[in-house]
Amino acid sequence: MSEEIGTVISGQESPSPSKLEFVVNKGLVHRGQFVEMDSSDGTLVALVVDVYKTNRYFERAESVKEFEASGRKMFEQFPTSEWEYLVAQSRLLGVYTNEGLIKRLTFPPSPGTRVRPAVALTMEKFLGFEKDGLQLGRVEHPEMPVELNMTRLLKKHLAILAMSGAGKSVASKVILEELLDRGKEKGRIAIVVMDPHGEYTSFAEPAAGKKSFKDYSSKTMVVKARDIRIGVPKISVAMIASIIPGLSATQRRELERILSRLKNEMRQGLGPFDLATLRNSISQDEEIKDATKGVLVSWIYSLEDLRLFSKTDSPSINDVVKQGKLTVVDLSEIVDMRKKQIIVSYFSSKLFNERRQARIPPFLLVIEEAHQFCPERTREEAAISKKIIETIAREGRKFGASLCLISQRPINLSTTALSQCNTHLILRVTNPYDLKHIGESSEGIDYKSQEMITSLKVGEALIVGEAVNQPVFFKVRKNKSAESKHEISLEEAALKFEEGKEKELKETEEFL
Repeated sequence: MSEEIGTVISGQESPSPSKLEFVVNKGLVHRGQFVEMDSSDGTLVALVVDVYKTNRYFERAESVKEFEASGRKMFEQFPTSEWEYLVAQSRLLGVYTNEGLIKRLTFPPSPGTRVRPAVALTMEKFLGFEKDGLQLGRVEHPEMPVELNMTRLLKKHLAILAMSGAGKSVASKVILEELLDRGKEKGRIAIVVMDPHGEYTSFAEPAAGKKSFKDYSSKTMVVKARDIRIGVPKISVAMIASIIPGLSATQRRELERILSRLKNEMRQGLGPFDLATLRNSISQDEEIKDATKGVLVSWIYSLEDLRLFSKTDSPSINDVVKQGKLTVVDLSEIVDMRKKQIIVSYFSSKLFNERRQARIPPFLLVIEEAHQFCPERTREEAAISKKIIETIAREGRKFGASLCLISQRPINLSTTALSQCNTHLILRVTNPYDLKHIGESSEGIDYKSQEMITSLKVGEALIVGEAVNQPVFFKVRKNKSAESKHEISLEEAALKFEEGKEKELKETEEFL
């Protein structure tokens, strides 16, 4: 049993079944530290949410001011140091019974109860950590690894929320590394990342010459946006309707009829078709009115301009989804947001539908900048991928289709999708609107916890929800994989550009 550090004191509203304060008798107590105390039911566990100092000699402002104004110092005239106390405000989490059960607290501890630092072994069981689980980092007080069960963390979806630069990508890469490191005997899932900035492409780079990094290149495939083609025979009218705004019932009916005819001809041996074939079929069909025909042909031309559609899929979904492997869909070369959304929508739909029919293994779909692809408030034509992402969020857990939504603006992320993410990994957030939104959508986050979120350092996180029994503040571990080539300092970027210009100038002079 660890040494006692404090004693529960009586306040106006504490101790109660939800909170208490204790005066620190020995040593230091840290904000975010777990402490424990004995109770009749077992070991009572609490989380220190704030720490403050008090001194009876300095309680009355007017007395302190008057005395100091006389030219005398309080600490010279009175034994002030002997009356200084450190008080820890704590939130009661529950009771870990002698039988190894976790119970909700319904009766407060008594003033005078002795408080001691929580024991790591007790806390691992109390918080729901799992030996040999996904190791995301470490809790500092008490010192212990954060090891989480894969099913509890991912099956009912995960949201990683933080302001820019707080460590979202590092945290998400830690999860990917842990999944890629899993042995076959533990159960492996496929991973697909929608990467708008190319941050995850470093997984595919050999770690030769980078001894401090682990090589994941043999387990990673990068799909460049320029190489992606969507097979026209595979797309539905519903998908075309989501891409083309304002498709009327008549236009939709005619388009469906033409598509059905072309698909039947393909099954009879005429081979796959592309948008040009679809456009020509619409133009030559005598049953379609000229007005409808003109609009449909115009829209098909706009889809051809995207240079995204072909006769067959490339890559095929079976190449993209493999157990224990990572596929990064690199969207960094695309500027057009509509084109990005079409790609995310198509891959998401294909993954979900194939998994529903058990044609592909269970998977984790990671969507970076999720607020861009599944926004809360926007026009329907500007949110092409929103519907399928919300569908996976609602129904994916039944089929082993898991989502990880990563966002720096949670207030702009679909409430439907965010509310279905049963685990939230939250790093530093300072925007009051985002903070309020997180507090309303995350269970177990009170006002004090929200305050702590704003003061988190880079790489420090709070995890709440299905993955853990109680909210846990911890330090995210460093990445094993190589750093992204995009993660360079402003100084490095400036030097690199200047060196390039100097080299270009030198080559020009030599040529002349």
